[in-house]
Amino acid sequence: MKKIRGTLVAAVLLAGVALSGCESSGAAKDEPPAKVADPKAAIAAAVAAMKEGNYAFTAKTPDSDTKGTVHLPSKSVSMQMGTKSAQTKGTIELRLVEPDRWMKITMDLGNLGGGLGTIDTSDPEAAKFAESMRQMTEMFSGKYWMHVDMSKLKGDAAKQLGIDTAGADITGAGALLGAVVTAKGDARNITGTLDATKITKDLGVINSTDIKSMGPAAAALPFTATLDEQGRLTKLDVDVPKAGDTAAGKWTIDLTGYGAQKAQEKPTGTIREMPANAYAMLNG
Repeated sequence: MKKIRGTLVAAVLLAGVALSGCESSGAAKDEPPAKVADPKAAIAAAVAAMKEGNYAFTAKTPDSDTKGTVHLPSKSVSMQMGTKSAQTKGTIELRLVEPDRWMKITMDLGNLGGGLGTIDTSDPEAAKFAESMRQMTEMFSGKYWMHVDMSKLKGDAAKQLGIDTAGADITGAGALLGAVVTAKGDARNITGTLDATKITKDLGVINSTDIKSMGPAAAALPFTATLDEQGRLTKLDVDVPKAGDTAAGKWTIDLTGYGAQKAQEKPTGTIREMPANAYAMLNG
């Protein structure tokens, strides 16, 4: 997705997976995985198994780590993302229980808060600035949840938090594997290359702006897909060159807990309405 780096949301990484309805092969543990006649067809089947949307997940890039739970039957999602870039170090928590969304943000603002006491608030403009900084420091403290009014979000911010919880391919795993060019392997491990330039939507780890910045290399990204005994996708690794602000490395999506998740609920604890300056930053 098109990330809002250095502001409230560096990325919103979600995943959608489903029960495939297939039975276990019952093969002995020391028996090697069976060969597959068509690895691309096996990948398509693994992606098709994502549509029920009941799973736990992790998603990692060189500058972020995300974990969470998706329960699409109840249209609810819970996730926590840690950013690792020099510009945005902290944690963003997101809770979706349709039609509501909440955020809690813990960010390292350095010495920003400590310097507020030295500002001469007798100057109206300085006082206004100090109050804005105080609100920002409190907002990034991680002490409370903020309820998000989606009608106040615009552009990319609205797209990111306006997540379609009825959709299945929210991580971008399905879109990435839908762009496979070459594939080989067995029933459990398939490797090959994919053409990311074919992807036009921003989903999960996918950022169309970053893909463009990869240049020709984006047309042949190496990948490894891992499937379980029922042919469901459990892990996707993609080797990616430097992409925009993100360093070269692996984009990894792990999918677990098929069918075992519960409906997510409204956060507990202190909840406030998101302040105006937060909307300004998200929309800026």
